Amino acid sequence: MRRFIGLIVMLVLWVGITVGVNIWFGINGEATQTNLIITGVYMLFLLLIIPIGLPIHSRLLEVLLMLYALVLGVLDVATFFKMNHTVVNLLGPVFMTPFTGLFYFEDAIGMGSFAIYAAIGCFAAFLTLAAGVGACMVQPRE
Repeated sequence: MRRFIGLIVMLVLWVGITVGVNIWFGINGEATQTNLIITGVYMLFLLLIIPIGLPIHSRLLEVLLMLYALVLGVLDVATFFKMNHTVVNLLGPVFMTPFTGLFYFEDAIGMGSFAIYAAIGCFAAFLTLAAGVGACMVQPRE
């Protein structure tokens, strides 16, 4: 059990922050600078999971992050195309809600929501690649 304590702590922290951000955006749904900052901090937290997984020797954490990012990218495309499917309707809000702060730029960029969904998709692709590289860099315990 002691071997997996770092993984368990990181997963609890990750789930807790994701649920907290989802609750925050459920209460404060308008596009404000505060929501943009919260989304930016959440994206930075997702990127910081990669180097955190290296010293705790958790390849599983990196693989779970890679799968999360892959599902995020797929749901991003499905949400943009307004797919009406049970899985998209159930998982879409859970995965996409932490990124609603980016819609603060929707009117400022001239392309509207397309540019926002493209940015989320590019972030998901980068996170998938970076987590995959991180999973390859994890050294086994001695």
